[in-house]
Amino acid sequence: MNELLLQKVLSAQIKAGKAVDISVTGISMEPVLHQGDTVTVSACRDYAPGDILVYPYKGSLLVHRLLVRDGDLLFCKGDNAFRIEDIEAGREMGHVVAVNGRPLPRCPLRLIALSLAVGRAFRQCRYDVARTKETAVYRLYEAVILKGERETMIYRKNESMEYIQADETSLAVFDPDSGNTHFFDETGIDILNCLAEPCDLDGLLHKLCGIYDATPEDIRADVEEFLEQTIEKGVVEVL
Repeated sequence: MNELLLQKVLSAQIKAGKAVDISVTGISMEPVLHQGDTVTVSACRDYAPGDILVYPYKGSLLVHRLLVRDGDLLFCKGDNAFRIEDIEAGREMGHVVAVNGRPLPRCPLRLIALSLAVGRAFRQCRYDVARTKETAVYRLYEAVILKGERETMIYRKNESMEYIQADETSLAVFDPDSGNTHFFDETGIDILNCLAEPCDLDGLLHKLCGIYDATPEDIRADVEEFLEQTIEKGVVEVL
């Protein structure tokens, strides 16, 4: 059976309400899916970011994660890949509900945000994988998502930026390389001030808890999100 006919048969079975098992090839979805894994695919009325979709793309059948839905377009990417694919809604065959007979674990929101950032970095690096791997956002993604490391990264405010603080609650950061200007409120100012000296996430949380009446776990998620966004903008560096 040729590839196109196989895709049509699979699509018809899934859309008829049948759960279908297919075998994974390649490493683009590691560490969630590995070469040789069997995934169970079924249809769904409404797919959400984080779902792993199965869809035809340029002659192949891809098993990649949905990151963003924008109108009739679905933007997907392999967790261990770089390029973001866009497909028209309705072309997807279904989504993965189990791996080797076990329910698929829930996708953390952080994975979606960082994976999108890696895709954007890949585009900004003119689709050069080696250059993308050198970016701070990819290094963060590799450490905490692909390798599952507890925060071991060291962060520092990027001193090559121009910092223009109008008052205690307003800061403009100008990037002389790109010409972009980023704005931060009082909380952002506090975090950047704490990053004047390099530190890891736990050290940063400890500093911030000395400023705010909070525990590290109270603010961890918000600080992680701030770091991800500022690393992508180049305001914070990963050492």
